[in-house]
Amino acid sequence: MKYYDVLLPVPTGGVYTYTSEHELQTGVRASVPLGRRTLTGIVVSENTSPDNSIKYRNIISVLDEVPVFKENYLEFIKKLSEYYCAPMGSVLKGVLSEQVYTSEPCPAEIKTQQPKELILNEAQQLVYDNIDISTLKFETHLVHGITGSCKTEIFIELSKKIIDAGKQVLYLVPEISLTPQLENRLKNRMGFDVHSYHSKKTPKKRKEAFWSFADGSLKMLLGARSALFIPAPDIGMIIVDEEHESSYKQDEMPAYQLRDMAVLYGKILNVPVILSSATPSLESWHNAKEGRYVYHSIPCRPDSEMPKIEIVDMKNEEPIGGVLSIPMYEAIFETINRGEQVILLINRKGYSHTLYCRKCGNIVHCSNCSVAVTYYKSTKKCKCNYCAQEVRVPKCHECGSEDITDYGAGTEKVAEVLESAFEKKILRLDTENVKTYKKLAEMLTSFEKGEYPIMAGTQLVAKGLDFSNVTLAGIINIDNMFSLPDFRANEHAYQLLLQLAGRSGRADKKGRVIIQTNVPELDLFKRLDCLDTSFYEMEMSRRRLFNYPPFYKMCRITFSHTKEEDVRQAAFMVYDTLRQAADQSEVFYPAQAPIYKIQNRFRYSIIIKSPKNNELTRLIHIASSVIKENAKTTLRMKTDRDPHFFM
Repeated sequence: MKYYDVLLPVPTGGVYTYTSEHELQTGVRASVPLGRRTLTGIVVSENTSPDNSIKYRNIISVLDEVPVFKENYLEFIKKLSEYYCAPMGSVLKGVLSEQVYTSEPCPAEIKTQQPKELILNEAQQLVYDNIDISTLKFETHLVHGITGSCKTEIFIELSKKIIDAGKQVLYLVPEISLTPQLENRLKNRMGFDVHSYHSKKTPKKRKEAFWSFADGSLKMLLGARSALFIPAPDIGMIIVDEEHESSYKQDEMPAYQLRDMAVLYGKILNVPVILSSATPSLESWHNAKEGRYVYHSIPCRPDSEMPKIEIVDMKNEEPIGGVLSIPMYEAIFETINRGEQVILLINRKGYSHTLYCRKCGNIVHCSNCSVAVTYYKSTKKCKCNYCAQEVRVPKCHECGSEDITDYGAGTEKVAEVLESAFEKKILRLDTENVKTYKKLAEMLTSFEKGEYPIMAGTQLVAKGLDFSNVTLAGIINIDNMFSLPDFRANEHAYQLLLQLAGRSGRADKKGRVIIQTNVPELDLFKRLDCLDTSFYEMEMSRRRLFNYPPFYKMCRITFSHTKEEDVRQAAFMVYDTLRQAADQSEVFYPAQAPIYKIQNRFRYSIIIKSPKNNELTRLIHIASSVIKENAKTTLRMKTDRDPHFFM
């Protein structure tokens, strides 16, 4: 009789000991009993010193003859668990789909074709030559190339070299919306099917991509966050495209930053990691400056110039339909009359982002959350974007009046104004309008074919899309980003503006960018140049002054409870303990979260800043212990290390 530790996808603990009459290999999947349930877990090790006072249960069955999860993969999960102070079971549950990894292996057929060959230009070739992958050793490369500089072509050529050496390539992107275009491009250039793995795929397609990459038959996989956690046997290179994107940060536990975890996994596997962006994150920029990353620059586009950026002061405008300034209207009119296309960014979903009572002036909030509801004209409903509660006829919570009106423009209203002004079909791209991967692919294809002259959408439209006929990019509203309680607000706005600008003039036609704002005097608008690093230097000096990342490590601890006084008491109890335990760390006074109530749970948060990772880890564990020993039954504590969301 042997004893084995099995990792299970459960939120607490996760590693349980079972018995087996057979000798098992580390990394095989095993079916085991837990309470009244039967779960599928991963054998992580043999337990050579079991507790003789415990009667262990038997493993029901072993699903694999050969281990699916290699030892370096299990080491990766363990290190992720340690860094984010989350149980291994919680990590497994958060990074792998139970429906997928417990399924029967079903690899897809990989079809081949004649690859399309392209020759790198001088700037691309220089970066290619300077990224040394001949020895397949760990090294992190930051490729800082302006938008439209064809960084992808470099990665394709590097991938061919890796695959010729018998290895696999993992290509990560921040948004599912980027996969349809890129999947086709990689397929045509590589000469074989490059599958993608993300949540919008059907269960069958996800399983096929998972098992094809896991058994090594698929040599290149494209995917969003979850693709990093497929247990591939021979990864030779990891590419993180648009590495600056906050979409790489997981919001739920474990709240990992995928960019950092890709670097960690590359170090464990001893393979090169490539981070790429036209607007690198300040963390990556700092690491490159400190010599931790190898820095590469592509300062020009191969066939075109960067578009001209124009700022429109909305204080001097009477916008058409409350949306379009005269310069924006005229630019759109000229562009579509030339047979060219337009991309417009609206930083809000729905028709109107605020409803208010005509009788008393009160803003209509969600009954479950302390946020204003959004009006969707397409469904004639008001919806909370946090708890998804929908109301057809809202009433004022103060006076009970049903005389409600709206203000503010979202994607629906902008599309309506555009259709009225130009009498053209408008393609609206936001998460409410794109429910399936198939529909997303169809919408992007129809725009590429020229069926729509204008695409209007949320931040999805600014992220890596490549349309040769787009010569005008416009930002309808950006000012709300500057008021967010987030030390990265300026950085995110800078990145978003330059990324959207990069959608314009990507081929041989000259591009143009128009930004509508009420605060044109902001210093940020004077630094919108991919080649000008003064924004980074200015922002770095501000971060250093106030002990913000990348100079200090940060953690946000959020407490929530259905009773307001209970959550307040818990937050202050943890705060008092942390203040006494802190050595060099700053522990900030507990404060109500900016969104104080979500789903009828009141929220408080504590911010910790520390110059040392070890001390921050220690304080997080102390906070967890305090809550575990004194917790009210429905109190929740969420730990977010290296936070990107502060609402």
